[in-house]
Amino acid sequence: MKILFDDKEYEINAAQNTICKSLKILLPLTMKLSRSGGHEYYASLPRELNVTDAESTSHVKSGWLYYFKDWNAFALNFKEMDIAPYKVYVLAEISGGIENALQDAPGTIEIRVLE
Repeated sequence: MKILFDDKEYEINAAQNTICKSLKILLPLTMKLSRSGGHEYYASLPRELNVTDAESTSHVKSGWLYYFKDWNAFALNFKEMDIAPYKVYVLAEISGGIENALQDAPGTIEIRVLE
């Protein structure tokens, strides 16, 4: 999978697990993401992902994708942070330095997620 943002392509290093497979079914996706909490951009997905065998965490890493089931939210993090008591499901690491591009991005961005 890959993300297109600001005329650049970033590779998504997705695991072959149920949550990533359920994301792939939704592709291609064009989403408007909103900046939140000084560490992420997020948007609601068209439907919930299957989290049956997914790893959850309260420690998010810069340059990683997460899924917040409570809000059905796709989250793209650009800053490492402890978000306890919240937990998110790990989707994938993104290569290519997207976290650097997001540091100074505006409050709302548009991305495309492709297989």
